[in-house]
Amino acid sequence: MTSEYKSTIEKIQPVVLVGGQSSRFGRDKLIESVHGDLLVSRPIHALRAVFGNRVAIVGECAQQVVAAADFAIDDPYPGLGPVGGLCAALKSTELDIFVCAGDLIAIDSQTVQAIIEASIQCPGKLAYIAHDGRRHPTVGLYRNACVSFFERAVANKKLKLGMVLDQESVELVQVDSNALRNINRPEELTD
Repeated sequence: MTSEYKSTIEKIQPVVLVGGQSSRFGRDKLIESVHGDLLVSRPIHALRAVFGNRVAIVGECAQQVVAAADFAIDDPYPGLGPVGGLCAALKSTELDIFVCAGDLIAIDSQTVQAIIEASIQCPGKLAYIAHDGRRHPTVGLYRNACVSFFERAVANKKLKLGMVLDQESVELVQVDSNALRNINRPEELTD
């Protein structure tokens, strides 16, 4: 691990988005057991492997989810989806944030590290987003400098995450599509 990589890690707050309604799942999917652990523990563990025990959650959630994380960020934008969660996380810290959706069943530390490495290799972007042929804006690094874009999106109720930032300000990072697999229905819980 290079000193530049270590320095970069220290300037990032890892965050898991947990405020979804699990409507297609039919019940709270984040507390579903996957090999004896909560589904939400998957992204928490992947982020801890890179950042240590300082993973935050943001969004309304069950107490088991709160207990699985290291701390919770208050979400003044309930019901506004990932845009609201990202805005809350960015406003809560002066750091950049690395975000993962709470329902990522196969996210791993290598994927997180690849995105961080891309931010070092290609500085100057506002966000570094996972890509596997399509964009996955709930897996990526967002610079704190983009907080005003998220505040404006929340104020204007423009809640499509992929539309908050100009395409020129986003670096797409090619990663393994399996790591980006999220769970929407009970039958998808098999690994």
